[in-house]
Amino acid sequence: MDSKKGVIRTAALFAAFILFTVLVCKLDVRAIGPQGSSVGFAGINGLVAKMFPYSGTFYKVSKLLGYLAILVCVFFAFMGLLEFLKTKSLGSVSNGILLLGALYVCLAVFYVLFAKVTVNYRPVLEDGALESSYPSSHTMLAVCAFLSAAVQLGRAKGSAAFKKLSKIVLWALAVLMVITRTISGVHWFTDIVGAILLSAALLSAYRTALTIADEKDRNERLGQGQ
Repeated sequence: MDSKKGVIRTAALFAAFILFTVLVCKLDVRAIGPQGSSVGFAGINGLVAKMFPYSGTFYKVSKLLGYLAILVCVFFAFMGLLEFLKTKSLGSVSNGILLLGALYVCLAVFYVLFAKVTVNYRPVLEDGALESSYPSSHTMLAVCAFLSAAVQLGRAKGSAAFKKLSKIVLWALAVLMVITRTISGVHWFTDIVGAILLSAALLSAYRTALTIADEKDRNERLGQGQ
């Protein structure tokens, strides 16, 4: 991926997420949620909510996928720690692992931010109380964790067959999270769309930063070889 195109793509995706968030706050805002809570795009959100009422089964599946996504993050954090302990230098840690760490920090920041800044509340009560819903943090976490892992494993040493299989599995897990979180009925449809847009922006930023870092390393090696 060309770094300049990557920067433009990343900026466009963040702009799309911001614009969509503004529209969620402004368009067709009606009190269709529990305890008279309001949500934007009420027409389509209400329709999807009727199609997919709360499902405890799919909710549990989505939560399990969320835990799996966390385990993926822990695994790569542990791998980064091992790389660091070998030489006691951050410079010895691979670009992929370092930038994965930066991605995880960004995920944590957005998780806390939208837990504090409420765009809308969930279509169901959590333990009898309203809870912030936009964007779906579980969807954001899983999509970013699984798809960034696919990128990292694709860069690692190993057979082409293993890389292809791992990519298919990780993409399948990300898609499964989107589907189960949508049909579980614990989020509005726009919560899922917002999470996908934000995840796409964060993943684009990760891959662009990775491309830039790789280009820098390649240029340094060429310079040393002259």
